[in-house]
Amino acid sequence: MARLKKYSLSLFFVLQLIFWQHTGCQKEFSFEGGDSTVARIDSVILPPPDVSDFPQCALCRPADGITLSHWNFKRGNSFLCGMITSAGISPDKTSFTFFGPSACSVDTGLVMTVYLPVAFDQDKFDITTTKIAFFYYDHFGTKDIFISLPEKLFTVNVVSYKYSTGIVTGTFKGIVFKANGDTTYVDKGNFIAKLK
Repeated sequence: MARLKKYSLSLFFVLQLIFWQHTGCQKEFSFEGGDSTVARIDSVILPPPDVSDFPQCALCRPADGITLSHWNFKRGNSFLCGMITSAGISPDKTSFTFFGPSACSVDTGLVMTVYLPVAFDQDKFDITTTKIAFFYYDHFGTKDIFISLPEKLFTVNVVSYKYSTGIVTGTFKGIVFKANGDTTYVDKGNFIAKLK
């Protein structure tokens, strides 16, 4: 069983690498003539706020904070959270992936692969990267609910990585694409995972 899990995780890393390499350069568009009332965060133009809600989940409360093997994030007025059921680090220790279902729906969940600018070969602190593959999936939909793509800024900050325990703690935020192609903004994302 452990061998199958290891092969599955390795296959996932390879697929993420292929996805990342084939995204290519995209044409950048000018903002001239655009709506100047849109929000600006870190000098990046963001879409207007998207306040439509997911159903409230009694298990997801921002005041509860974050614990080991969990993730959460905010989108509009919704706070989404879940458990990390699997997490692993690449053999060269320059990327890691974690995933797991939402707390209130096993049919939705989060998958995130983070590509690091340095290897996790010792304790590390305060590392920021924009090379991310973020998916908030839906088992019943034909497309993911949210997906990050390289043409829009999505950032992960690794707050800490403890080499002796393999525990990584981080935050994330950024622009993601919805299933219909529109963009929205997720923020106040947190995760704590034990990488194996």
